[in-house]
Amino acid sequence: MLFKNLSRLGLLLGLILFVSCSEDDGMEETNTGGETNAAAVYITDSPIDESNVDAVFITVSEVKVNGKAIEGFNETTLEISSLTQGRTELLGELALKAGTTSDISLVLSETDASGNGPGNYVVTSGGEKIEIGSALEINVNDQVEIIENMQNEVVLDFDLRKSLKSDGDSYSFVSESQLESNIRAVNSMNTGIVTGSVNNTSEANGDVVVAYAYLEGAFEESETNMNGEGVNFSNAVSSSVVSDPNGEFEIHFLEEGDYELHFASYSDEDSDGKLEFTSMVEANTASNIDLSGFTVGANSEVNLQISFTGLLGL
Repeated sequence: MLFKNLSRLGLLLGLILFVSCSEDDGMEETNTGGETNAAAVYITDSPIDESNVDAVFITVSEVKVNGKAIEGFNETTLEISSLTQGRTELLGELALKAGTTSDISLVLSETDASGNGPGNYVVTSGGEKIEIGSALEINVNDQVEIIENMQNEVVLDFDLRKSLKSDGDSYSFVSESQLESNIRAVNSMNTGIVTGSVNNTSEANGDVVVAYAYLEGAFEESETNMNGEGVNFSNAVSSSVVSDPNGEFEIHFLEEGDYELHFASYSDEDSDGKLEFTSMVEANTASNIDLSGFTVGANSEVNLQISFTGLLGL
């Protein structure tokens, strides 16, 4: 009898051990298939080429990646126009599976973080506050590659130059579909920087010079014309104002790949406080880098020493 009881006990213990091991194996497989990776979400901007605009503010009420909202996110009003030359603002952090994101959305509020309206507005050089948009959910067309076992940094480039339009003394966002196409999303781990210095900006014969980065082969003469939203150079990946008087410029968060660089001159020809495109500027470099085709690598910087040689098409 004792032998039978011991045998039954042994069988029972063996069965429990087998079930326990099976459950552990199943849990390990589930965890392996669903591992998440840390990702911080930042926002940045490319400079706006409106001389009559002092600042642009937007109010973000929610940020979602793959349908998952950043937990604990507090509605934030930020001066988006100040986030140029690689400056960013952290929106929050979340855990994401490795691979390409399926959707990224940015929700703008009609009131600011204090509950006052408007939430999204331009401040003109005369100090006037002009509303540019009410509540809006922007579903960004761009997607980002999340890298396994790395601290990922998702950067959203709002690009006000392409996202804001003016009509007389009023300002507004471009159409929702255009806005969703204009905002870039990149993983900073896969991006590089183009910096440069122009030694003779006066040759551009304008009030402002802007450097435009295009994917190699993407630039056409028609880019100098305004698109349906009133935006010149609408297919440029990013841009930078060439500072005066030292002639420096910086274009950040360019995904690794091949690019070409073009310069355009602007002047306020009719004295209305707004810059108008006047001409493309011919340029060359002091090195063997060809402005019509060069490579930007991840986590690298391409530095260009540039001379303007005159205006094109004159």
